Amino acid sequence: MSTTNQEHSLLVNTNPLVLELLAQELRAEHFDVVATGPGEQAFHSLSDWLFSRASLPGMIDGWILADEYHDNHPDLAAVLAASQARDSAQGYIVHEDPSPAAVLYALRGITAQHHASEMPSQAEREEMPLAA
Repeated sequence: MSTTNQEHSLLVNTNPLVLELLAQELRAEHFDVVATGPGEQAFHSLSDWLFSRASLPGMIDGWILADEYHDNHPDLAAVLAASQARDSAQGYIVHEDPSPAAVLYALRGITAQHHASEMPSQAEREEMPLAA
């Protein structure tokens, strides 16, 4: 990934060690990272990619953040850490208390899918006019 076209990620977690580890790993992969704890603070910082704990203190939890994120990015999945894995009607990726490595793997997968969907198909490339 080039540093001129950085992916923007919002990490929300109540565990400062997990938060910092994920932030460091994503920054090493050239993500522009905002790491925060409270859901209220995160609500105003929604980015291109979202990882959050489902359960957060305060009035705004990870589910509310994911819903707001989904409203702004309907084609991208949010990654949530919950007490148990489950399916999500909105397409969120919900892991049971994932390790930082599992979160990074999920974010990499979302990034790869998103970039693949931005690439024109062979048929679309063949229809594109050639520059003279």
